[in-house]
Amino acid sequence: MKVCVIGVGHMGRIHAEKLRDMAGVSLCGLADADTNSLEQAKTKHTAPRFTDHKQVLSIAEAAVIATPTETHYAIARDCLDRGLHVFMEKPFTSTPEQARELIDLARTKQLILQVGHLERFSPAFREALATIKDPMFIEAQRISTFPNRSTDIDVIMDLMIHDIDLVLSVVKSNVTDVQAQGTPVVTDKIDVANARIEFGSGCVASLTASRASKKKERTFKVFQKDRYITLDLLKGKMTAAVREKNGAIHLEEYQAERIDPVMDELVDFVESIRQKRKPKVEGEHGLQALLLANLIKQATEKNLAGHKASGTL
Repeated sequence: MKVCVIGVGHMGRIHAEKLRDMAGVSLCGLADADTNSLEQAKTKHTAPRFTDHKQVLSIAEAAVIATPTETHYAIARDCLDRGLHVFMEKPFTSTPEQARELIDLARTKQLILQVGHLERFSPAFREALATIKDPMFIEAQRISTFPNRSTDIDVIMDLMIHDIDLVLSVVKSNVTDVQAQGTPVVTDKIDVANARIEFGSGCVASLTASRASKKKERTFKVFQKDRYITLDLLKGKMTAAVREKNGAIHLEEYQAERIDPVMDELVDFVESIRQKRKPKVEGEHGLQALLLANLIKQATEKNLAGHKASGTL
C-alpha cells in the first residue's frame, strides 16, 4: 500500500519512520512546505520529497497528515477529493464545522478517515478497557516539559485532548456541565489547565494538563463500584484494586512488554483500509473530542478574562 506523509515536522517524521518499517507498506512520498523539514527527513528517508502536498497525491493511496492544525481541513479535503484514505493527527480540525464536512465527504466516497488519538492504543488502557463498566469518577494528569512545538495551539488542544478522548470512550453519557480554569505560562496561550466535566450518568471527570513542568506524567485513574483502576500510560502499567463479594481487596497488575501506540494506530489505519472496516478512532470520535475541548477552552478563557477584569491576576 502506497502511503505518503504530509508534514514532516517532529510528529510527521515519527510517522514516516513507522511506515517505512511496516510490512506491506511503501512510504511513497514526503511533503512539506518547509524545505528545512524536508532536508531533515532526507537523512532517514529515500522517498521522493515535495514542497506542495498536491504533487504527492497522484502516487499515493493513503495519506498521513501531520501539519499545523489550521491546515488540516484544506489538506484533508484535497486528499479525500482525490480518493485517498486519510489519517489525521489530532486535533482533528480548527472548527467542528470543518470536521463534519470531512466526515461527510469520507462517508460519501467510502474512504477511511482516522484521527490520531494514540492513547486509545496504549496497552495499559486497552487492558483496562474490558473492566471499565460504569465509571463514577475519573482523574487524569497529563504533565509535560515545554516541547518547543505545537505552539500554534494551547495545552487543551495539544495535551488535554488525549484524555478528553479517553474519557469520552468510556463514559457513554451526555456532558451536562463543564467548568475549567487555566493560564498562560511560557506562551501567550493557555499552558496549564484543569477541567471538571459532569455527565448525565453522574460521572465526574477531572482533567489536568500542563506543558510547563520539569517532569512528565501521564496517569489516568478510574473509580467505579468495587474497582479502582490506575493507569501509567508512560510506563504501560495498569493496577486495579478490586473488592470481592466477601469484602476482601485484591490487586490486579499488568505491565506491557511493548509500548508503541504510534505504530499500533498506523497499523489499525492500514488494516482498516485493507479490510474495509471502521478504524478504532473514527472522524466522529475526533469531532466529539474537539467539541468538548472547545467547551473547556471557552470556560477557561471566560474564567481567565474574569480574573483579569477583577485585577486578581
